[in-house]
Amino acid sequence: MYLLLALCLVAMIAVGIAVHHQVDSSQQRAIAAERTQIENLSLLEELNDYISDFRTVESEALAPMSPKALADIRTAAGEFDDKIKSASDRYQKVLVHDEFRLAFSKFQSQWAQYRRASNQVFQLAQTGKLSDAAKLYRGDSNNKYTQANSTFGSLVFRSTESLIKEVEVKNSAARKHLLQIDALIAAMIVVTMLCLIYVDTVILSPLTRLIRMAGNTMSGKDKLRLPWLSRGDEIGTLSRTLSKIQESTASLVRNQKLATAKNTILQRALANEERLNNFQKTFRSMATHEFRTLLSVIDGHAQRLLNPRNEETDSTPRYTKIREAVAKLNNLIQNWLDAAQSASLDDPKFGKRAELSLVALLEDVRGVGSDMFPNATITVQAPSGMDSKMIGDSNVLFHAFINLISNATKYTMAQPAIDMSVTDMAEAFQVVLRDNGTGIPADELKEIFQMSFRSRSNAVLEDGSGVGLAVVYAAIEFHKGTIDVASQVGVGTTFTITLPKAPVVEATPA
Repeated sequence: MYLLLALCLVAMIAVGIAVHHQVDSSQQRAIAAERTQIENLSLLEELNDYISDFRTVESEALAPMSPKALADIRTAAGEFDDKIKSASDRYQKVLVHDEFRLAFSKFQSQWAQYRRASNQVFQLAQTGKLSDAAKLYRGDSNNKYTQANSTFGSLVFRSTESLIKEVEVKNSAARKHLLQIDALIAAMIVVTMLCLIYVDTVILSPLTRLIRMAGNTMSGKDKLRLPWLSRGDEIGTLSRTLSKIQESTASLVRNQKLATAKNTILQRALANEERLNNFQKTFRSMATHEFRTLLSVIDGHAQRLLNPRNEETDSTPRYTKIREAVAKLNNLIQNWLDAAQSASLDDPKFGKRAELSLVALLEDVRGVGSDMFPNATITVQAPSGMDSKMIGDSNVLFHAFINLISNATKYTMAQPAIDMSVTDMAEAFQVVLRDNGTGIPADELKEIFQMSFRSRSNAVLEDGSGVGLAVVYAAIEFHKGTIDVASQVGVGTTFTITLPKAPVVEATPA
C-alpha cells in the first residue's frame, strides 16, 4: 500500500518537474525572441532618426551662408552618414528573415541613389548655385528620398507585425502549457481515485464488516454507526484514518473546482490579451496613417515658406494653415488616447459628438486636399442656402474624407479630378464623392474596407498601407451612417455616404 502511494507521488513529482522545465524553457525562448525583436525595432527607430536628421541637414544647405557654415553642414552630413552606416551594419547582424533582408537591401539601394542626388545638392550649394540646389532638392532629391523613406516605413511596419506574431505564438505556447497542466491535474485526480478505490476494497469493506460483527455481538442488532472514532485500538486508528481520507477527498473536490475556476480565468485572460493585441495593432496602424497625412500638410506649407523662390508677400495664410493642421493633429491624438484608454475594446471612445456644418467641413477638406495635392481639381457642390448642420465629430469626418481624396489622387493615371456633392435627405445627408481614378475590380469591392487590405491591381501605382479605407469605414460607422461604393476599371470610383443628422447613440453600460 505504502509502496503504491510512494510510486504515485514520485510519478506526479516527475511529471510536475517535466512540465515546469518545459514551461520555463518555452518562456526563455519567448523572452529571447522578444528581446531580438525589440533590438530590431530599436535599431530601426535609430535609423529613422538619423535619416530624418540627414534630410534636415540637406535642407539647411539651401539657405545663404558663409563657407565655414556650409563646411559645418557638410561635416554634420558626413557624421550622419557614418551613423546610418553603423546602424545599418548592426541591423543586418540581427536580421533573421530573408523577407526583411530583401526589404532592407532595397532601402539601402534607394538610399544610395538619394545620397548621390543629395551630394549634388551640397555641391551646387557650395558653388553658390542655391537656386539650382533648391530645384534639385525639391525635385530629384525629394523623389528619391520619398522612395527610400517609403520602403523604410514599410520595413518598420512589417517588423512590428512580426513582433505581434511572435507574441501570438507565445500565447499559443502558453495555452498549450495550460492544457498540459490540466492533463497533469486530471492524472493526479485519476491516481487519487484509484488509490481510494483500492483503500475501499482492501480496508473499508473489511472494517465495515468488522464493525457490524462487533455490533451484533454486543447488542444483537445491526449497527452501522458506532462511536469508533474515539477508540484507541487498531480499529480506532483505521477509523480515524478513514475520516482523514474522507476529508482529503472533500479537499480534492474543492481543489478540482478551484483548478477548474483558475483554468477558466486563465483562458479568459488569454482571450482578452489576444483581443488587446489585435486592438493595439489596429491602433498603431491607424494612428500612424492619420498622423502622416497631417504631417504631410504641415511639411508642404513649411517647404513653401522655406523655398528661396517663394514670392508670397503675406505668409500669414500658410502659417494659419499650419496651425490648423497642428490643431487637427492634437485633436486626433486626443481621440486616439481616449480610444486607447477605453475600458471596453468592443466600443472604444472613437470621438466626441457636437454640432457641425457638413458643407463647411467639406470645404475645409477641399482646401487641405488642394494644399496636399496641387495638381488635383477638387470641387464641392451643395444647394444654395442649404442648412447642413448635423451632430458628429468634425475631426473624425475630416480624416475620413481626406483619406478618400488621398486615395483618389494616388490611384489615377490622369490629372486627378474629385467632385463632392451634398444632398439633404430629410433625416440625413447624402455625400457622393466621384473621382477619375483607375477604378477598383469588382472582386475586390467587398474587401476594400478591411484593415491592411491592399488592392492587387493598383500595387504598381502606390504601395499603400491598407489603413485609409478602414479609417473611413470606422468613421462612418461611428456616425451610424452607411457607405456604398461603385467602381468601373479605367473610368473611376463613386462613394455614396449617408450620414444621419442626429445619430441615435446606444447607452454604454455602466
